[in-house]
Amino acid sequence: MVHQKIVFLALICLVSGTTVMNNQGVMDSYVNPGLQSSIDELTQSKIGHMVIDLAEVTMRVTGAVDSLVEGVKAFGRQIEERLNLENTQWEVVESEHNAKVISLSSQANQAEFDINREKKVLNSELIPRLHELDDILLGLKAKQTDNAQSFKEAEAARNTQHDSFVLTTTEFTDALRNIDEALDLLTDLFKSGEVRAAFIEVSDEQKHKVNKALRQVKANTENFGHQYSSFIQALTNLTEGFNFKDRQVLKEMCDFLNSLRLNIFDALTKAYKDEDSQKQQDELRTQQLTAEKAVFDQQYADFYQEREDKTVRISDVQTLISTREADLKAYQDRLRTENNNYSANLKIHDDIVSSVQSELAVLAKALQVVQTPPFLDFLNGRIAKA
Repeated sequence: MVHQKIVFLALICLVSGTTVMNNQGVMDSYVNPGLQSSIDELTQSKIGHMVIDLAEVTMRVTGAVDSLVEGVKAFGRQIEERLNLENTQWEVVESEHNAKVISLSSQANQAEFDINREKKVLNSELIPRLHELDDILLGLKAKQTDNAQSFKEAEAARNTQHDSFVLTTTEFTDALRNIDEALDLLTDLFKSGEVRAAFIEVSDEQKHKVNKALRQVKANTENFGHQYSSFIQALTNLTEGFNFKDRQVLKEMCDFLNSLRLNIFDALTKAYKDEDSQKQQDELRTQQLTAEKAVFDQQYADFYQEREDKTVRISDVQTLISTREADLKAYQDRLRTENNNYSANLKIHDDIVSSVQSELAVLAKALQVVQTPPFLDFLNGRIAKA
C-alpha cells in the first residue's frame, strides 16, 4: 500500500514536471520490434514517458509492477473524475446559454412583432387617413369659399334681375345650347367603358369639358335666380374633386339637366314673371346657402378635430416604433455577444475534453504495455545487468 501511494505521488509529480525526453536511457538494450514500437509511441507524450520510466523504478524497488498498475489506475480514475466534472459544469453552462438564447430571441421576436404591427397601423391606417382628411378639409374649404361666393353672386343677381330681364330670351337660348353640350358630353361618358361597370374613368380633358359646360350652364341660369344653380355648382365641385364618375351619378346628372332644360323652356314662356316672384326665389336661395354654410362649417370643424387627433396618434406610434427598434437592436447585440461567448467557451471545453481523453487513451495503452511478458522480461533483464 505504501508503494502504491509512492507511485501515485510520483505520477502526479512527473505529470506536472516531466518533459518529454528522447528514448535513450529508456531502452538501452535490444528489445523486439513490436515492443519497441509501442514504447516509442508511448514516449511521444509526457504521461506515457512517465509510466515507462516509473515501470523500471517500481520493478527495482518492489520486484513487480503491480503497485505501478494500481497507481496508474487510480490516477486514471482521477482524470476521469476531472473529465466528468468538466462535462457536468459544461452542461450547466450550455443550459444557461440556451435559456439566454431563448429569452433574448423571444424578446427580439416580440419587439419585431410590435414594430411591424405599429408600422402597419401607421402606414395602412393613420397616414392614409391623415391624407384623406387633408383632402376632405381642402374640399370643405373650397365649398365654404364657393358658398361665400354664392352668397355674393345671389345678391348681385338680385340687384341685376331687372336689367337681365330684358336679356332673358338670349340667355335662356345660350343656356339651352350649353345644356345640350353638357348632355352630349355626359351621354358620351355614360356610354363609355364597360357597360356593367359601376364607375367610369374620366380623363382630364373630358373633365375639363364637362366642367366648362356645367359652368356655362350655371352662368346662364344663376342670374335669373334659378333654383338649380346651386346644384350645378355642387356638381361642378364634384367633378373637379375626383378622376372617376359613378355611372348612376351620370344618369342622375343627365336626368337633372334634361329636367333643367324643360324648366328653361317653361321659363322662356314665363319670362315676364313679376318682380315679386323673383324676389321670393332669391330669398329661398339665400336660405339654402345659409343652411349649406352651417353644414360646411360644422363638417370642417369635426374633420379638423379628427385630423388633430390623428396627428397626435401618429406621433405616439412613431415614438413607440423608435423605442422598440432600439430594444430590438439591444436584444440582437446581446444575442450576438452571447453566441460569440458560447462559441469561445465551447472551443475551450472541447480542447479540455480532447486533451483529457488523449491522456486516458495513453494511460490505457501504457497499462497494457507494462503488463505484457516481453516488457517485464525486458525490465528484469535490465535490472539483472545493473
